[in-house]
Amino acid sequence: MTTSNDPVSRELDAEAQRLSRAEQVAAHVFVDRALLLQALTHKSFLNENDTVLGHNEVLELLGDAVLSLVVVEYLVGASAITTPAHSGSEEGQLTERRAAHVSTENLARAALSTGLAELLRTGKGLRPQGQLSANLAADVVEAVLGAVYQDAGLAAARTTVHALLGPPPEVVVVGAAHAKRVLQERLQRLFGKAPEYVVTRGDGPNHAPLYRAVVAFAGQALGEGCGKNKRVATEVAAAAAVASLACVDDPALRARLS
Repeated sequence: MTTSNDPVSRELDAEAQRLSRAEQVAAHVFVDRALLLQALTHKSFLNENDTVLGHNEVLELLGDAVLSLVVVEYLVGASAITTPAHSGSEEGQLTERRAAHVSTENLARAALSTGLAELLRTGKGLRPQGQLSANLAADVVEAVLGAVYQDAGLAAARTTVHALLGPPPEVVVVGAAHAKRVLQERLQRLFGKAPEYVVTRGDGPNHAPLYRAVVAFAGQALGEGCGKNKRVATEVAAAAAVASLACVDDPALRARLS
């Protein structure tokens, strides 16, 4: 329980309701509530309000590192249990699952769905329609996680990650816009070479042409797709390739394309 004898205590008392709600969301009761309030304070708030606490950027940096560690720790442990003989061959899949779980989109969804985003103290200009941007919503998750880690260590951070995000996805659905990167990274990692795309003009009038793309590697077609321009066609082809190879582990893919 705080007292009103010093500025920090007075500010914590004034924000007691906000702090209690944040502790419920984070599944952690803070020993040092000043850490939590700092995590809930964007630097824009300091320009418009009196506060003796700093903003949350350092805690956000710490939380980003802690989040990555906790998620990778979970994925590696789960992989070793389920497929001990091939745990080393699943690096690409684990990387994709980690990336999806710690993505801005996923963190923002967690912040908005749990109500954590609305607890962030910001300047008025950062909520033009009454809601935080996805980037700021994601940032507050990392900042709170950094505060939990500083307050009580890694075990408490694990609990908070699970409370906010749940377990990582078993299967990552890759959108067409990111499929080219995903496919190239996997083939570069395994073979040291990127795939090739062959694009041809398909049917369609001059004002609305249709393009067909085939993505190939080592003389084998991995996927094909069509689109209104070459970029869209190659993205669709890459997405088809990623989907077709999703159930093919790394050793099998090496054997297939070598």
